[in-house]
Amino acid sequence: MANDQEKANVEDLTDEAADEVKNDAEPTVADAADNANGESAEQPSSALLEQIKSQIEYYFGNVNLHRDKFLIEQTKLEEGWVPMSIMLNFKLLANLSKDVDVILKALETSDLMEISEDRKKIRRSPKHPLPEFNEEYRKAQEARTVYVKGFQAAETTIEELKAFFDPYKPIETIVMRKYQDKDKTYKFKGSVFVQFETLDGAKAFMDKESIKYGDAELIRKWSADYTIEKAQEKEERRKKNKSKKSETEEKETEHDQASVGANNKLPKGSVIFFSGVSKTCTREDIKKCLETYDVDIAYIDFQRGNTEGWIRLQGENAAKVLLDKTPEHKLKIHDNEVACRVLEGEEEDKYLAKVLEEMTATKIKFSKSKRGGAKKGRNARGKKRTGSPTHDAPSAKKITTE
Repeated sequence: MANDQEKANVEDLTDEAADEVKNDAEPTVADAADNANGESAEQPSSALLEQIKSQIEYYFGNVNLHRDKFLIEQTKLEEGWVPMSIMLNFKLLANLSKDVDVILKALETSDLMEISEDRKKIRRSPKHPLPEFNEEYRKAQEARTVYVKGFQAAETTIEELKAFFDPYKPIETIVMRKYQDKDKTYKFKGSVFVQFETLDGAKAFMDKESIKYGDAELIRKWSADYTIEKAQEKEERRKKNKSKKSETEEKETEHDQASVGANNKLPKGSVIFFSGVSKTCTREDIKKCLETYDVDIAYIDFQRGNTEGWIRLQGENAAKVLLDKTPEHKLKIHDNEVACRVLEGEEEDKYLAKVLEEMTATKIKFSKSKRGGAKKGRNARGKKRTGSPTHDAPSAKKITTE
């Protein structure tokens, strides 16, 4: 079964751990008596008997029994009866006593538990059926649960917590909130959830003016209020991170736009507008026509199916130089005589502005895709993403250790 420091109750057993319990060589009652190390020779103290009864009542109580897979399966085998040989595999119980007579003596005063006539088995009394665990019952549980913070994280044990909360009984369960450190070791966070048996009991605890653990004043909140606060904190962090991300992206966009604008001043007198080509004409046809004039082409702005388009050349006044070489400012494209003219004035300014805007958008998109690709590449190699969230309440794994 799981280590007591990490998972002190059967309710936290994994299926694998439960299988280990079931597959262990089960000690008989006689074996248990032989291994009692003389416990039966001495009269057990009333404090020990109370501890034993409390522990077993927890195992079979409302909180644990409805979610403890191993114990649930055991109770299905024989009308709820569980052999004492099985119970002795529960470490917290075995740590208190391995003497079956002592354990049964402790249960003689329990209203929740029954002892079989042959004194070899125990079960939860049919007079106390498990409640139906629906949404209404879940809310009732939450209503009588409180959050308590301020315990010495590195030193506090579940037994110390039980002793501390003993004056505030009756209590159904104490949940020690734990987290995994970098060594995969569970460590106590210094806070707990305490579920009282009654709402009045929880209110009495919360109404106390001051509750201290040693010299430390404990922080107390209703579980529902704590959950709401943590959800609000999470949403605020999400909005803050989103805002930071937006600011970063905006700065990157401004930088990219400034960079593109500074490095791309398009030459004047370099654009030719043409019209009258056939709808079967292609960019290759236009490019082939221009090859005879020995010009440097920057871009051919044309889609097949159109009858007009633009040719942008490299160099100031390159368009005028080209058309001066053609008869009547016409180009023979795809066997058609196509009329051409140089863009000038406001028409040229608007066209070059549109081209520069498109170039800027393309470069920004390419720049972002490179940044995104680099991040994905780093993650693909298994490195942690910078700024990745750490485990914190309330998402941190909780270990129930009643």
